[in-house]
Amino acid sequence: MKVCIVGDARSPHIRHLCAGLAGEGLTPHVVTHHPVDLVGATVEKYEIPPASLTNPRRWSSRRAHYLRGLLRSFDVVNVHFLHDWGFTPELIDEGCVVATAWGSDIVQPPGELPPSAELVEARLAMLRRASAVTTCGPTFARMVADFAGLDADRVSVVPFGVDTERFRPPERSERRTQGTHRVGFFKGFRPVYGPETLMRAVPIVLESLPNTHLDLVGDGDQREACQSLASALGVRSFLTWIPRQPSAGIAELLAGWDLTVIPSVAEAFGVAALESSAMGVPVVASNVGGLVDTVVDGKTGVLVPPSDPQALADGIISLLSDDALRCRMALAGRAFVEHRFRLDAVAREWVELYDFAIETASSGRMVGAR
Repeated sequence: MKVCIVGDARSPHIRHLCAGLAGEGLTPHVVTHHPVDLVGATVEKYEIPPASLTNPRRWSSRRAHYLRGLLRSFDVVNVHFLHDWGFTPELIDEGCVVATAWGSDIVQPPGELPPSAELVEARLAMLRRASAVTTCGPTFARMVADFAGLDADRVSVVPFGVDTERFRPPERSERRTQGTHRVGFFKGFRPVYGPETLMRAVPIVLESLPNTHLDLVGDGDQREACQSLASALGVRSFLTWIPRQPSAGIAELLAGWDLTVIPSVAEAFGVAALESSAMGVPVVASNVGGLVDTVVDGKTGVLVPPSDPQALADGIISLLSDDALRCRMALAGRAFVEHRFRLDAVAREWVELYDFAIETASSGRMVGAR
């Protein structure tokens, strides 16, 4: 099977998918705006050939010719994130296209500009004409189905996987230093991730547990505002601000945390929650979107109402105050990830999905709308 993946090669999800497919004996070819080396894959820059004497077509025709070449060269073309790549309904009908929605291509993140009407139409067309539609979790799958007017059973759930070798509990935990607690946040400083809610929850936590420290990881346009708010609230000395980290850096930090906090106001899935659980770190997260699929309330963490500093603080305090509960959640979280989200198991699901899509395309069927 020849597989082409169209997406951002810098994404850890694309990197994991390519490594997993390589483990299944495939060599995926990645077409991307941002080429990087990927283990187990070949990589090509998404680039429309310039006009020439032998190719004098207009730009739109040259783009169609370029994409048609991909559709004819590969058994399946899997588009990750519904960017305007140029796959028109007519082109999609010529090959086998799998459309994989990620999140903000379907649900508008707060504080960000909405997509153009033309881009929305292109996304709808891709979802409705594709041989298969996939997304990362059942909650988001229902959102995708509603967005595109598809029957719910037409959207296949193939989750993002977790590297359970990299993200595994340390053999000798140093999470608890006598009388102290360490809490981590690594979603980044964008409105959708609720960092301001976390800042306002910190004084409440410290009032009950003054020996608590928070590691805040990532960048984003709200970072400076959150630093200013932390100073105004008098809690900045209890916070450590850490730049955005690669996966290895996150795993190293998680090894020293008692819990992870995810105060998002919207999430398609929740890989950060799964990586935390794989490390044996319980999660306090907002009860929104895909977090309900990746945090088992009361077992691998607790879910709280979004945008509610008091509720967030109460969740943090409840777990930090109960060592035995956190230990039970640590074991349950690791088991939860190993059972459903290991990279090798997820890669096999992708291969099965591609086989299904190829069969669907060859029969002339498509996902179709209600």
